[in-house]
Amino acid sequence: MSMSLATHPNYPTRIDDTDENYDINCPFYEDPVLEKSAGVWADYVNVPEQELRERFVWYNNELLALEDSNIKFKNGKPICEIRTGIKGRGMLGRYGPNHAADPIVTKFNFWKWRFEFVSAQRIDTSPPQWCIPGGMVDPGESVSLTLRREFKEEVASECDDSILNAIFKNGTCLYSGPTCGDPRTTDDAWIETRVVHYHLSNKLANKIKLTHQPEENRAVQWISCDHPELYGDHAEYVHLAKKNAKSIMIKNLASSIINCAIMGGLIYMVVKRVSA
Repeated sequence: MSMSLATHPNYPTRIDDTDENYDINCPFYEDPVLEKSAGVWADYVNVPEQELRERFVWYNNELLALEDSNIKFKNGKPICEIRTGIKGRGMLGRYGPNHAADPIVTKFNFWKWRFEFVSAQRIDTSPPQWCIPGGMVDPGESVSLTLRREFKEEVASECDDSILNAIFKNGTCLYSGPTCGDPRTTDDAWIETRVVHYHLSNKLANKIKLTHQPEENRAVQWISCDHPELYGDHAEYVHLAKKNAKSIMIKNLASSIINCAIMGGLIYMVVKRVSA
């Protein structure tokens, strides 16, 4: 399993999860920034086990405490459900689940006849990969607020709030759970995300002012939902969004056809009565 996982460029090489001496040979890595950020956005090394057990993971679209889940603990710390080939927290601040939110904003491009989504090109991947413009949930912050905040910060910092209100008015949750395919995943830390889809009319989509953030990404643009170079598990999530967008368009088309048929019938009745 671990050999198929992507690995962040700062990380050591992952060992295979079938290694007979896994616990001995598995490399340990924690970025130096974790120690500097302890107590801010990263855990202290000696964080109490009970505090960790009271943290949450997603289960059936509901948050469930670790102590009530099937997450196992080792040496007082939660461990990932799969062997990843690297121990330690890597670049993730919290032991166990690190919560994130990923907003997928889509439209249908009639000129290119394809579904597209707003994407950012990451600065920490080689070769460059495109990603959903999401991010980590701040302490005490609701997921719905994170979805909007991250979208604005990463790709639409100059977008008017009234437009953002329209975008994030309604969404469809596509997935809630671990993202073990993220290159930052380790045995001791992983990301739990909530993926929410927002499909827009072209009228609304064209009002979004996309803004490149040099400290966050290389570029920002609408790209195909079938783009081959997507980050981590994002291809899977974008595929779900494309499927949902198709369903929305079909329902809207069917509704339009029915409305036209009703209107046509009314016009026929009026014309027939006037002509009588």
